[in-house]
This record gives sequence, C-alpha cells and structure tokens, in this order.
Amino acid sequence: MKVTEHVEYLLRQGRKPAELVELGFPQSVVTRARRQLRDEKTALQPKTTKGMPKANSGPQPSATSPVEVTPIEQKLASLESQTRELETRVEVLEAISTGLEDIEARLNGTPALRLRHRFKCHCGASGLVALHIQCTKCGGETWWGWFPKG
Repeated sequence: MKVTEHVEYLLRQGRKPAELVELGFPQSVVTRARRQLRDEKTALQPKTTKGMPKANSGPQPSATSPVEVTPIEQKLASLESQTRELETRVEVLEAISTGLEDIEARLNGTPALRLRHRFKCHCGASGLVALHIQCTKCGGETWWGWFPKG
C-alpha cells in the first residue's frame, strides 16, 4: 500500500488528521487525502430537489476488508514504536548538544586558544609556539607548546 492509501484508510477509520501527522505522515499527504475523501463523500451523496444532500440512513460499509486491517494496524504499531525510539534519540542528542555548548564556552575562556594556528614568527615559522608556565603557588616553571622536531 502507498502512504496515501494508508492515510485514507486511517481517516476512514476515524483517526484525526493531527494524530496522523504526529505519527509521522507528511502534512501534505494527510491534507490531500482528507480533501479527496471529503470530495468523494459529497459526490456520492444524492441531492434532493432543492440541491441539499440527503441524510445518511444507516452506517456505510467499510471500503476495506478485515484482512487488510491487520497489516495496517501492525504498520501503525511499528510506526508508533519507531516514533518513541526517535523521541528518545532526540532527547539524547539535545543532552549532547547542551554538553558541547558547555565545553565550547569553557574553551572560549582558555588563554591562547588556537594560538598554534594563528602564530607566525618574523623568521617564517608558523605553529611553533610555546608558553612559559609558572605555578602561582610554589613558583615552579615549565614550558608548554609545539617545538621543532629534531
């Protein structure tokens, strides 16, 4: 079955268009199917002499057989479980994004960030830079940086 046929079937079963969109069906397909069903319904209703449609005298039989219902319900259940799985993945991604923003904020506060890539000496060397580091408690000194090889 095509997506449009699934949407039409679910609309005939009484599902609301908003519910189908929440399940992952494209809004344009749901709208198109809803309009098509509405047009079919008005075209099938007999007109009275004044041009008004007659009232329904009883329930209309379903256009699909019960054999077709089971695969559609299985597909719907599968879509619902996939939607729940995607929602949990989105939550994880949002948490990761928040963590990355925190890391980025900390890096932006780091002295000499990207200095290796920006530094170019008058001798022509680039990227070979070191910082003199001193412990502010004991006064111990060291150098951190990128030195020439060899």
